Amino acid sequence: MARRAGPLSWTAVAHPSPTSPRRQAAIPALLAAFALLLGACSNADRPTLADRAAPTSVTSTTAPSGPTTTQVRLDELPPGPENLLGYIATPLGTEPEVRTAPDPQAERLEIGATTEVGAPTTFAVLGDPGVTSAATNGWYKVLIPTRPNQGTAWVPAASVALTQTPMRVFISLADRTLRVENNGASVFDTTVAIGTDENPTPLGATYITELIQNTNPGGAYGPYAFGLALHSETLTEFAGGPGQVGVHGTNQPDLIGQAVSHGCVRLNNDDIQALVDLQLPLGVPVLIS
Repeated sequence: MARRAGPLSWTAVAHPSPTSPRRQAAIPALLAAFALLLGACSNADRPTLADRAAPTSVTSTTAPSGPTTTQVRLDELPPGPENLLGYIATPLGTEPEVRTAPDPQAERLEIGATTEVGAPTTFAVLGDPGVTSAATNGWYKVLIPTRPNQGTAWVPAASVALTQTPMRVFISLADRTLRVENNGASVFDTTVAIGTDENPTPLGATYITELIQNTNPGGAYGPYAFGLALHSETLTEFAGGPGQVGVHGTNQPDLIGQAVSHGCVRLNNDDIQALVDLQLPLGVPVLIS
């Protein structure tokens, strides 16, 4: 699809986090358009953060109270399907404390309390937070929503609310399918369009960072778009933005099943609506293979 030449302006509304259905996102006076965030899309209409009921797939989880014996240290866990167990960390303060190591003196990363579109920041936790070593006790290793893809960092356990979801999203580029599982059982399966050979959809483990409701459901993104903690590996920017990859609807359903995007994953509009209806929480793992 052709790239859009200029930015869009829009406003955001309340959006649920994994821990609070009525949590209000802090909305800056001027927000970058969603079209500037995605590395695979263009010709977007005016979007807003979707306002929906609290996700039923999330349960509260008690943080570990002390170290236990384990053969695998949390700092050795790579981001992958076997280590994304559905744990979600949502910062409690106005500025998330995110560091390069499980040490209060380690370098602090600048990650805001909200995403660029105004959704509350969330992190996908690696491993089981109840199984720690003495060296990492009190800290969670998390995937972060910045470049490079599958980048990891650490957050203090006391600085976040921990929840867990039984949901998983699986995207197969070879089969061009998207599947959602709940407790290991398939609850949704559909055909999708993916990135081209020149600008492929990135592989690996990621998670959902926001849900956008487009005010013109007949536009290029369809009625909804999910943002991912994932960026194009061939486009350093897209129309001035960071090249974020998303999962969204389309006004070209005839291209579903083909490799036609700049990296985003497209569903037909009925399917993106069905995906929204599953109430996927922010932070839910997305595994692209």
